[in-house]
Amino acid sequence: MKQILRTIGSIVAISAMIVMAASCKKDTLSEEAQQLIPGVERTISASATLPQDADKAHIDGSRKVIWDMGDELNINGTNVAISRIVSGGTVAKFDKSTVHANTVSGTDHYWAVYPTTLAGAYSGGLPSDFTSTSALTVHFPDTQIVDINATDTLNGLTYMASHIAVAPGTEDVLFPMRNLGAVIELNLTPNCSNNTRVDSIVFTSNNASLAGTFTVSADASNPTITPTAGTDKLVVKFHDGANKYIDITDGKKVRVILPPLAGKNLNMKIYGNGRNMEKNAASATLARNNYYSSAISFDVSSWAAPDVVGFSVAPGRRVLFSPGNLQWSATNGGTIATSHAVAGGGTAEGTWRFAEHQWDYIGGASYVGNVYGVGGDMTVKCDNAKMSESYKGWIDLFGWGTSGWNNGNYFYQPYNNTAKTDPPYTNLNGYGYGPFDGTSCYYSLVGPYANADWGVYNAIYNPKTNQTDPAGTWRTLTNDEWAYLLNTREIIVNCNITKKMYGHAYVSGVRGLILLPDNWDPASCPGFTYGTSAYANNITAPKWSEMEALGCVFMPAAGNRTGKAPYLCGSHAFYWSSTYINNTSSAYGPYFYTRNLNPSYDNQRLVGRAVRLVKEVH
Repeated sequence: MKQILRTIGSIVAISAMIVMAASCKKDTLSEEAQQLIPGVERTISASATLPQDADKAHIDGSRKVIWDMGDELNINGTNVAISRIVSGGTVAKFDKSTVHANTVSGTDHYWAVYPTTLAGAYSGGLPSDFTSTSALTVHFPDTQIVDINATDTLNGLTYMASHIAVAPGTEDVLFPMRNLGAVIELNLTPNCSNNTRVDSIVFTSNNASLAGTFTVSADASNPTITPTAGTDKLVVKFHDGANKYIDITDGKKVRVILPPLAGKNLNMKIYGNGRNMEKNAASATLARNNYYSSAISFDVSSWAAPDVVGFSVAPGRRVLFSPGNLQWSATNGGTIATSHAVAGGGTAEGTWRFAEHQWDYIGGASYVGNVYGVGGDMTVKCDNAKMSESYKGWIDLFGWGTSGWNNGNYFYQPYNNTAKTDPPYTNLNGYGYGPFDGTSCYYSLVGPYANADWGVYNAIYNPKTNQTDPAGTWRTLTNDEWAYLLNTREIIVNCNITKKMYGHAYVSGVRGLILLPDNWDPASCPGFTYGTSAYANNITAPKWSEMEALGCVFMPAAGNRTGKAPYLCGSHAFYWSSTYINNTSSAYGPYFYTRNLNPSYDNQRLVGRAVRLVKEVH
């Protein structure tokens, strides 16, 4: 099939149209507007129709319905190829001797369905109870894939059915094919240069099913379409031939199929540029075979936060961050030695926990942090410089891969802070930290060496839930994931301005970096300064509670440690990734201060850096 719609003979099929135009200014709604959505100028109209001509081989003077040789219909449960086309392809015929007719009172009855995949209940053969009044069940797909580069963007999406009774011996059978749903034509033409990508459109209704199984009556002149309960949405996914989205910079016209609605709520949500835009009509009517012309006007500022949770760290992969930096104590901050569960069973010394607040960091004697609790005394500040296997306070600067997992590496405990010069650790530059196979220590904290990752190996107390998360709940981001998180994710804050999804900030008086979630709405914090901004954002504790509830993450400038000497705590931030640097004793991790941010800063593995863990979004 080519062009837009394909029918046989006399066609009663009219496409439905909804025109969407993106604009940087509010447009006046057309007179055809059926519904004004409170708050934003929106409309989905379902009242304007074109005249239904006797011959629908040509629709609206331009959208011709043409059949090709090789096209197939499903007739009475059998797929039948067209045997002859006439009138320039507007009429197609098949050999009815190739299918079984149901004869009732001397009349042959035929069902025809296009595409053949929609034949549903009759696709396996003619049922024994088939009569001239039987209904035909067809299956609309819940997902439509629209390839914008295809010659016919509706190829495979023209849902038609027909029933006809003819006298036995009739040479030619011509079906008056009718569309089961409405063809909706969308003109996607943005005026804002940063708002040019559309990934998908999702149609939903709170009081009508939009996809699934439909029943068509035997009365071909008035088919009845009854949606099956429970199929409440129809997803249209775009593909430009190379990418799973379309670029609408120069405008794109796409057509999708919706089942009929009569005075029902209709919601259309358009996804693109990591955002979405929602349109609603409280009472919309989409009748089969009808054509609708209406404008949906919107500002680019009306793009809403995407209805997703978490932070993208790779295409199609999102994570949630732990509620604070990782901390360890031999005594759980008390006086008695403690233990915790580890991967594979058993226990190990000490207690792991996440910081009580996202702005907490420990520091040292010279660079004092804000975490208290040593030996049960909540007036004593913790100090990374006092780290040891029996330290009664908390530490939060760790050598790389010091999860407590012993796989032959020399330094694997969270309190390790020195280097060994004996072979094979012949350099002081961090050899002996991280996974070791007896010969080499050039492995990342993943795969067979994932237990060297603090979150994979250890059970960790979570103050947000007041529960201990089992080993394997959390993990460390790879270097590539940190880079994607910080370099690739962007947000459109107005028509033509794109910003990175983070900002330097003081939170409750502590310097650090705020990470904004994928579904961040700029309207929730209008004065936020994005990017590396010399800590231009000053967020109070109450305001941070609001931002934290919206999914924001704060990474405090926890500093680093060389040996037992903490350094730059409170002004600079050094965090670990799970990725080593090939053939070196170093590993990667993000680093930031003042106006600077480097997602892939390297340090010797023996250096103590902060650890911020993540878990997958399911």
